[in-house]
Amino acid sequence: INEYQKELGNKREEINTLKNEITRINTQISKLNLEIKKTENQIYLTRINIQETQTDIHETELSIVEKREVLAGLLREFRKFDEETLLERALKYDTLTEVVKQTEYLDSLQLKLNEVLSATKTLKNNLENKEVVLKENKKELENKNLQLAVQKNAQQSEKTRKDTVLKVTKGEEQKYQQLLSRVERDQAELLKRLAKIEEEILIQKNFVSYFQAGEIPKPGTKIFAWPEDNARLTQGFGMTRYAQRGAYGGQGHNGIDITSGIASPIKAAAGGKIVAKGLESCQNYVRPSCNGYWGNWVAIQHPGGLVTLYSHMSKPSTKVLGEEVGVGEVIGYEGATGNVTGPHLHFSVFTEFFTYKDPKTGELRISYNYAKTLNPLDYL
Repeated sequence: INEYQKELGNKREEINTLKNEITRINTQISKLNLEIKKTENQIYLTRINIQETQTDIHETELSIVEKREVLAGLLREFRKFDEETLLERALKYDTLTEVVKQTEYLDSLQLKLNEVLSATKTLKNNLENKEVVLKENKKELENKNLQLAVQKNAQQSEKTRKDTVLKVTKGEEQKYQQLLSRVERDQAELLKRLAKIEEEILIQKNFVSYFQAGEIPKPGTKIFAWPEDNARLTQGFGMTRYAQRGAYGGQGHNGIDITSGIASPIKAAAGGKIVAKGLESCQNYVRPSCNGYWGNWVAIQHPGGLVTLYSHMSKPSTKVLGEEVGVGEVIGYEGATGNVTGPHLHFSVFTEFFTYKDPKTGELRISYNYAKTLNPLDYL
């Protein structure tokens, strides 16, 4: 898998040609094949762990039942002695020796009772620990099944992407470059249109949601963790070469683009609350009629008011509005939805963030708001 990841990184740094794109897609599919097999093996092992833990729990429960039966017998013995007075006990036996033996027997019962109580308590603690392990294993299985579904979906998505690119371009480099130009042009036109709408939204305050940060941390303050493991930076923040061509309607790139490979887990960069999410599963790259931009996205507000945006995810985030998430918690998976030319995660940090309804399409939109974004690299 690491070798495929390295090869993918090299391909992204090469000039964007049809040949390189097809090679990149083929490499990505091969990498996904290995990841799917790895995940399936992890699911198999997790199921075995669940079965073993369930067996341990059953055996522990049986042991607790046995201990309770022993306790019940010991308590019955104690009741017999409790019902006798000291005089009755003395008259019951012929010699003092027998009285002493019975007293010693009572002491041994007490010792046995303490031992059984201690053993029962230990068993109960073990049972509780095993139930925690079982719960964790079931959660892990649930996550692995979700990851497997995402990987298989990504695999099919890449195959579709390859077929579509070859169909649209008919294998010709010139037509591929025209395809890339169209995607860039569509994006620029969309952002220009939305920029005008956003100006009106700000004046009229006609927001669906609005969030503004308080004091802005100084650049160099590490407040965020990388949202993907082993991520490679594919586009920086600001007036990148791509932005200078007018790809963002004359504005700078309002975040960074990174990739760990399609279907890689996307994690919350810091603890916070889900404040907005959107669904745009269509892909401009393979469907010219699609008017999507961010694809599947989710936004998190953090203590202090900053909002982080995670977009182009393969599927809509399973997180719900208002849900609290911790740093490093998986909130989605890398994809290629929206207006993109390949799988990646777009990650933005907003000091002012708002959503609104597009009056033309009725879609929920995110403010591009480049002037109110920070360079994420200054805080990672």
